[in-house]
Amino acid sequence: MAVLTGTGLAVAGVAPAAVATGQQVIDGSGDPTNDWKEEGNLSRTSHAHSKATRLWQTILWADGAKYKGSDGKWHTYTKSEIDGHFGKRTESATKYWQKREGLAVDGIVGKQTFGYADDFLFAGSGGTVSYAGYEHDVNFKRWSGKYHVKVGGQWKKATY
Repeated sequence: MAVLTGTGLAVAGVAPAAVATGQQVIDGSGDPTNDWKEEGNLSRTSHAHSKATRLWQTILWADGAKYKGSDGKWHTYTKSEIDGHFGKRTESATKYWQKREGLAVDGIVGKQTFGYADDFLFAGSGGTVSYAGYEHDVNFKRWSGKYHVKVGGQWKKATY
């Protein structure tokens, strides 16, 4: 479950997206470094408005990803961009992140991108899972194998 200290965001364990029907949740069971490899896609056209997008945006913030603004300049992804809406800024920051990590650059958070990101997750004590970001470390908790994100002061499943 991810907890962004001071940001009001957090994430916790979820059922496997590939198996679930209807609304899917980010899976989290077993070793954290294989939690996200089977997840579905997040993009401007796939689950563009979701709590799972909040989880991904948290990773962009933690890694100090940049996006190209309408002014043509590069801007660092900030906590205020973590809004659950996969728009142009999130797509641009995702491409930046993918390029920096040596992945295929398509702006889509799919198996390869999610799978690479979860290589930087590690188990802590008391059910916590941490993401070791370039700029910020993010603490998560997995509840009953389901990831959650804190929205408006309440924990919500990281669904898409």
